[in-house]
Amino acid sequence: MDMIIKGKAYKFGDNIDTDILAPGLTASFGLADASEMEDVKTHAFEQIRPDFYKEVIPGSILIAGRNFGFGSHREHATTVIEYLGFKIIIADSVARLYQRNSFAIGFPVLEVPGITKMVEEGDELEINLANCSIKNFRTGNTISIEPLSEIAQEIIEAGGIIEHMKNTLEKEKNA
Repeated sequence: MDMIIKGKAYKFGDNIDTDILAPGLTASFGLADASEMEDVKTHAFEQIRPDFYKEVIPGSILIAGRNFGFGSHREHATTVIEYLGFKIIIADSVARLYQRNSFAIGFPVLEVPGITKMVEEGDELEINLANCSIKNFRTGNTISIEPLSEIAQEIIEAGGIIEHMKNTLEKEKNA
């Protein structure tokens, strides 16, 4: 995991549910292949921002309000964020299961109460996960953030829960 993430902010409001992220009619049950994820990607956010997938610059940062990711918890709603090109989600609050599912695939999701008051659409940001800060280049402000838990950091750095478990088992085997 990159300890420093720089990118353009795309900002959304409160109550972005999993049906907005990955509409149910575009996703099958089970693990999606790359072709299916391309289809899900074209419909992500379309209820509130049609053709959003055409706007996103790879390496961007998703900023959202309260209650991000609530609803059904199919895998597509977490993986589509990466397919769109985002590197991190920062929201005022995040549904617990959505955050855990994101960590499980190695994707960082931060809760930063008040972030939507500090960032505007298009702001260039730098998130430093090592020193727990977010810098907004437009305003010049830097804010402190809570660090991820040690286990969440390990899972994200490993690239997801499966890789983390493989690494852990390998260490135990060689101990």
